[in-house]
Amino acid sequence: MLDYLIIGQGLAGTCLSHKLIKENKTFKVVDIVSNSASFVSSGMYNPVVLKRFTPVWNAQKEITKLIDEFTQLEKLLQVKLVYQSNLYRIFSNEDEVKTWIKKSQRNENLIPFLDSNVYENINPFIKANFGYGKVKHCGKIFVRELLREFRKYLISKNQLIDDIFDFNSLVIKSNYIEYKGLKAGKLVFCDGYALKENPFFKHLPMEGLKGETMVIHANGLGLKDIVKSKVFIMPMEKDYYYVGATYYYREVNDEISEEGKIELIENLNKFLQIDYKIIKQFAGIRPTVIDRRPLLGCHPEKSNVYIFNGLGSRGVMLAPTMAEEIYDFMEYSIKLQNEVDIRRFE
Repeated sequence: MLDYLIIGQGLAGTCLSHKLIKENKTFKVVDIVSNSASFVSSGMYNPVVLKRFTPVWNAQKEITKLIDEFTQLEKLLQVKLVYQSNLYRIFSNEDEVKTWIKKSQRNENLIPFLDSNVYENINPFIKANFGYGKVKHCGKIFVRELLREFRKYLISKNQLIDDIFDFNSLVIKSNYIEYKGLKAGKLVFCDGYALKENPFFKHLPMEGLKGETMVIHANGLGLKDIVKSKVFIMPMEKDYYYVGATYYYREVNDEISEEGKIELIENLNKFLQIDYKIIKQFAGIRPTVIDRRPLLGCHPEKSNVYIFNGLGSRGVMLAPTMAEEIYDFMEYSIKLQNEVDIRRFE
């Protein structure tokens, strides 16, 4: 009998699977490739909410953990996954400049991350009339490469079931579950927005937040760090850049749209002053929760059925720490933080 059966191999399922590998637990993952939020994610991480200049929840802990987690995965998979850089936030007016300087010098939770200097002319092709603020300890995780290579790894270990999960084939016993001839002690749903169709957890207040991004080629731009205004532009390689993102509540699907493309172009053109070519456009649905906190916990009646979901737009930051937390909860009954425990919605 397996220790675990995991449903979904996005960021949550991947980080939890990696934790199980390190703990010598037996498991399989049920997953089929799709336009999941994880698969189309930019992978960008930063410790500051750049709209209001406030610290991200548990930022220092999450940044430290994500670097450690994805560096370990680099070694396991023999692929580059971590790109560390600064992020330059374009100021839109003098008031933002004053607020930035004040917070960077007085807010103890922001001091490790915000440079109090105001920067000018970091790149001749970027317009920033009021200058930039620099955020430290930012970067990118190559999520698409991570999911692709980890999927290959699972296949090589006979730990992946390449299929859509069939609830009709699930049988739940008192101390184990059965699924298509398999038995496992615990069942964990890391199924992203598919939670909306999950009979065990669909009552939870998850919202679908559609996001669209695109990859461009801007020959000669030579940008080394992330730049953020209404949209961000993030270096990839050889003057290819990731641009995003849009946020749509009213249209919940994973199809690219002309409306999304136009919005990205208009916001990018406000500060990027060099010709570029759009290479590809992406769309996905972020599984977000009404209080912007993850969903972790156990089904109220099925003691061997669990959920690890709701990572939202900060998946690369949340996934490593939350994988540790749900594992400790399942294995050792260590209490979950109130902010992430699904019982907060009872």
